[in-house]
Amino acid sequence: MRRRSAVGLALAVAAAVVLPSGVASTVAAWNDTEWTSGTVGTSSFDCGVDTGYSVTAESAFLRGSLFGQDLGAVAELEPLVLERSGDDPVEVSPPTAVDLGAGDGDPGRDTRGQPIAVSALGLVGLDLTGFQVGLPATSAGAVNQFARVTTTGTSTAASGLVDNGGGLLVSDDTPQDALPEPARLSLGGILPGISGVADAGLEVGAVGSRAELDWCAAAYSDAWGDGSETGLARDYGIASLDLGFDSAGVEGLTGEVVDTVDVLDAAVGQLAGQNGLISQALRESLVNGLVSGLSLGSLTGSVTITGLDLSGAVEALLTEPISDGEITIDPVTGEVFVDLASLLGDDTGGVNDLDPNTELVVDSDVINDLTARTGTLLDGWTSAVTAALDAELAGARVVVDLSTVVSLGSTQILRVNLDLDSTVGELEAGEAVLAVDTDVLGLVSTLNLVLGVLGISVTGLVNSIVALGPVLLGDVVGLVTDSLIAPLDTAGVAIAALTAPVVRTLSAVVSGLPSVLSLMVNVQPDQPGAPPGPGTEAPSGTTSGEFSVSALRIGLLDDVAPDGGVVYVEFATSTAGPNRLPTGP
Repeated sequence: MRRRSAVGLALAVAAAVVLPSGVASTVAAWNDTEWTSGTVGTSSFDCGVDTGYSVTAESAFLRGSLFGQDLGAVAELEPLVLERSGDDPVEVSPPTAVDLGAGDGDPGRDTRGQPIAVSALGLVGLDLTGFQVGLPATSAGAVNQFARVTTTGTSTAASGLVDNGGGLLVSDDTPQDALPEPARLSLGGILPGISGVADAGLEVGAVGSRAELDWCAAAYSDAWGDGSETGLARDYGIASLDLGFDSAGVEGLTGEVVDTVDVLDAAVGQLAGQNGLISQALRESLVNGLVSGLSLGSLTGSVTITGLDLSGAVEALLTEPISDGEITIDPVTGEVFVDLASLLGDDTGGVNDLDPNTELVVDSDVINDLTARTGTLLDGWTSAVTAALDAELAGARVVVDLSTVVSLGSTQILRVNLDLDSTVGELEAGEAVLAVDTDVLGLVSTLNLVLGVLGISVTGLVNSIVALGPVLLGDVVGLVTDSLIAPLDTAGVAIAALTAPVVRTLSAVVSGLPSVLSLMVNVQPDQPGAPPGPGTEAPSGTTSGEFSVSALRIGLLDDVAPDGGVVYVEFATSTAGPNRLPTGP
């Protein structure tokens, strides 16, 4: 929208006018459409139409120094810089940047893009290749540099996951399927040594930033309006920020579960079968219940335990991540991830939409909360594992179909039939019945004569064997309890005990972060609380100064930085300005 003043020129007065705090600059005041003196020219003050502004925009996806590497010396990381002085041709660095505005028909606007081929970087300790996987179709790459300047006084820079128009494609509500995989910054060489921990690192999701400065709008608002329009807009986005490491303790947890399943499966095999432990116990009790002089033949038939898939019962628990939304443990790989964005950010945007130069602080409250959450998470997982195995065991069906013959010498007296068809759960609950049936193998009168030498009758023998039913059932229940239920209870205690080292390890890793790292988001050097780093050009007279924003800054503290000093890496830095008002002829 055009802005034009019709106030008369007052050449005798030229006062400094302070721009709003967001711009923090000064411009020479004027009182009409004609700007005073040769310093600011003589063209009419018409934003969007007047040309001759000097403008600059710079985009740098990665800058700083990391593990002894000066990122500024890495040719592939060269920032994209556009500079245009008045109506002179634009200066582009690097000159190989892609002209995104070719054919737009506007000679006063210049647009360039410089995507970075991350596969060619080969940076020590920093792997950016994840940014190439799963890119949204509208992006110009997750490691892109964009800049646009116009001779009407605007400059725009964007970096990171942006489109070819400089639009930011990452925010706190961007769907995961619209984001690439994260990059990884290794912490293995700087975290204090922690037993059972390997391959520690920061997982940095897609990042992006954008800075835009309309210097004409800011100057006009200050001179002719209420000074509320700064002409400056800065934004940033971070898809995710995780701490990850490999924990030997997690492998111990899953290994204990696998061992438990193996033990229980082996126990089932030992219980079942014609000559298994159940058959042996039943025969022994039958023998003990017989009058001396009687003999018992071998048991024939079968004992089966079916409907049991212990591995399948816990498969999902051993293969799917364990997570409460902030802590994720992968039981397959042993990897542990802590969602720092959620843990250290706010409840709505995580680490997005935070104030300039917000430091993400890991303090005792964070560590205590994390420790408690991890313990609760693993306790829940342990309970789920034991519950799944217990439910699978309870549903298993125990079927006993055995028979044997009671004899006196060579005379067969009775055939004894044992029948049980029950689940393990019914056995535990006392709801099962083991049936004992007998078949007399001959004339009762004749057999009574044979048994008379022992002082018993067929009827008495039958009654004594049938009366063994509860004893025989107790044998089965006892064996199932001792072989399956008790070992599961013991394993549950053992698994629970193995969660403690994982909790301690996670707490130790997170506790070590403040001693070696500083994390900051929405880094704006001109705002309070800015960290050490490259300075920005200050406002002066009719020049705006520089206004930059970095999505994320990771700094190594002095005592771990090689050769001392401050070592840091900044992701997705966009800088608008310095812009300068047109000069006179």
